[in-house]
Amino acid sequence: MTQRFADGVEITPDLAHAKAMFDADATLDYLGATITRLEPGVCEGEFVVDKRHANGFGVCQGGVLFTFADALFGGACNSRRDAPTVSAQSDMVYLAPAKMGRAIRGVARERHQWGRNGLSNVTLYDGDTVIAEFRGLSRTTNRPPTGN
Repeated sequence: MTQRFADGVEITPDLAHAKAMFDADATLDYLGATITRLEPGVCEGEFVVDKRHANGFGVCQGGVLFTFADALFGGACNSRRDAPTVSAQSDMVYLAPAKMGRAIRGVARERHQWGRNGLSNVTLYDGDTVIAEFRGLSRTTNRPPTGN
């Protein structure tokens, strides 16, 4: 199992809901991703592209990048609320390939909140190069998602 949170990430009581979500998130294990920062409205993480992430062209498959961005999006929008907040809509623009062996860093920020809704942006980086931009609309619900 991957270390969910990098050393030094402080989980304060107001972040307990987001921490519980990440503790149960098996996709972080698949990605090999670690959360490097979690604050209200902000979530950052990283993973290294390896063979399990590769498509037929030998670069990271777009769906893997989307999954990583979506996980960070979930962290950002759930870090401000104590109720399940899920994706209502999202999209992603790919700007450059994520190459094998490279560390990919993601930064998610919840930009706006109104009612039960939120709008977040996630930027993925390879070093200082932006490789993808994700935007997600979230909705807070009173019904917890179930795995059944």
